[in-house]
Amino acid sequence: GFHGITEAIKSDAGAMTLYVTSTSGTPRPGPRVRDILAFAEKQHVPIQTVDTTFLRKIDPDNKGLILEVQETHSALPASLDEILEDLPETAMALVLDHIEDPQNFGAIIRSADAFGVSLVVVPSRRASPLTEAVVRASAGATAWVPIISVQNLNDSLKRLKAKGFWIYAADMAGNELGQIGLSPRTCFILGNEGAGVSRLLLDNADEVVSIPMSGHVESLNVSVSAALCMYEYRKKYPDQTGGKR
Repeated sequence: GFHGITEAIKSDAGAMTLYVTSTSGTPRPGPRVRDILAFAEKQHVPIQTVDTTFLRKIDPDNKGLILEVQETHSALPASLDEILEDLPETAMALVLDHIEDPQNFGAIIRSADAFGVSLVVVPSRRASPLTEAVVRASAGATAWVPIISVQNLNDSLKRLKAKGFWIYAADMAGNELGQIGLSPRTCFILGNEGAGVSRLLLDNADEVVSIPMSGHVESLNVSVSAALCMYEYRKKYPDQTGGKR
């Protein structure tokens, strides 16, 4: 995806090679492709011209460009504890309780970048992995938001609490989000598309919050709920980091 390629190059996520379709027998590259090629060249990213079949084998839906990223050890996300040690006093985190749809996962990450989330915690099993579909849905925001995969979400909540985070689980039975005072260090738990937040995580949250609704449907899409929670936090605590979190 164009956004994913551009943001990955900007973030300097590791050693990269940009593959572009040969123009022989194919239409001249469009302005988006030409802009990305110029940007990659400026950032000293190696560019290789390849046959169309080469790209199709990797991704049949490619748009004439594919970026290969060889992640170095330093480019990989730090551990949960390492990130928690380095956070400012005012910080927002998300715990995604087994989000299965890659579109929802990507949309949440896109909002997380927009609203200055410092950390997103996801389970290592029974949830959408960080795939190309997620990267596309995030418009490249996965290159900027620290995403930590853990085996035990409840253990992660304990670690967040030990670092001063107040844990808010999003559930229809909770108190109205706009009526509560959010903590400077806030963590929102967003639940699975069908089952919602698990009982164990609900029981271990400090507070359960809901988004007031007046329509006919029972609930919002989880990515919409996540964005509204993040927006409510940012209303009270504007981001002072200038995008550096």
